[in-house]
Amino acid sequence: MDQLDGVVGEQAAHFACHGTSDRTNPSQSQLLLHDHDTSPLTVSALTQVNLTRAQLAFLSACSTADPGREDLLDEAIHLTSAFQLVGFPHVVGTLWPIDDRLAAEIAESFYARLTTGPSGTLDPSQSAAALHQTIQAVRDRYPATPSLWAGYLHAGA
Repeated sequence: MDQLDGVVGEQAAHFACHGTSDRTNPSQSQLLLHDHDTSPLTVSALTQVNLTRAQLAFLSACSTADPGREDLLDEAIHLTSAFQLVGFPHVVGTLWPIDDRLAAEIAESFYARLTTGPSGTLDPSQSAAALHQTIQAVRDRYPATPSLWAGYLHAGA
């Protein structure tokens, strides 16, 4: 998968880009990477990938956990679930469009909470707690604006 070359480390992948949810064909929802016109990273394309050492994917992009249509709300056809299917046991996604500035702050806080020890090693097994604590802090800053923070979710074990 060309899109994953150089983006995925041994255990973690972070995508800070735009994302689209295809409302007519959710399997065509995609992350808009530099080569999205010629080689799109879609839900469908991700089904061809199998990663054995993957631990964490952080999808800092709009609507990565949005199934796209009301009649598919109980289905798991979106980018977040696709990353789980290819081997990431922990995935952070979003239910709707996110604020770019705040997304960077959320990612920074999230990773700071995952960092352990003097070597700065990431502990992906703590990603659900790290996201919870991060979003709780953002919620405390913007209690009247849940659209800024409530769309983030952790999917996984």
